[in-house]
Amino acid sequence: MQSSTKVKKRHFYTRCAEVNSIELIAKVSGESREQVRKYIRLTYLIPELLKIVDDTVIHDKKTYLTLGITTAVELSYLNKLDFNSLEKILDEKKGDQNDKITFDREKIEAVLPKELLKRDKRYIEKYIIEAIENYQNKIH
Repeated sequence: MQSSTKVKKRHFYTRCAEVNSIELIAKVSGESREQVRKYIRLTYLIPELLKIVDDTVIHDKKTYLTLGITTAVELSYLNKLDFNSLEKILDEKKGDQNDKITFDREKIEAVLPKELLKRDKRYIEKYIIEAIENYQNKIH
C-alpha cells in the first residue's frame, strides 16, 4: 500500500513541476499557458509534419496556411502506425496538385483596386481571370 502512495506522490510532484514550468514559460514568453502546451505537444509530430508547421509559422502566413497549429496538435496524438499511414498519404501526388498556380500576394494586391481587396478571394480570382481574358481579346 505504501509503494502505491509513493508512486502517486511522485506522479503528483512531477505533474506540478510540469505545470509550473509551462506557467513560467508562458509568463516569460508572453504566450498563454495553453499555447505553450500546444508548442510542447508539436514535438510529438513526425519531422515532415513539423516542417510544414514551421514553414507556415516562420513565413508569417504570407504563404498559404498549409497546416495550422491546432490541427498539428491533434495529429500529434496519432500513434506510430497512424503516422506511417499519414506519411504514405502525404507522399501520394494528388491529381489537382499540378493545377494550382500561386503568386506573391503583396505583388498582386499592389496592382488591384483597393475596394476589390475587401471582397472574397473567389471574387478577386474572378476579377483577375476576367482581366486576363479582356487583355487576350484586346491583343487578338
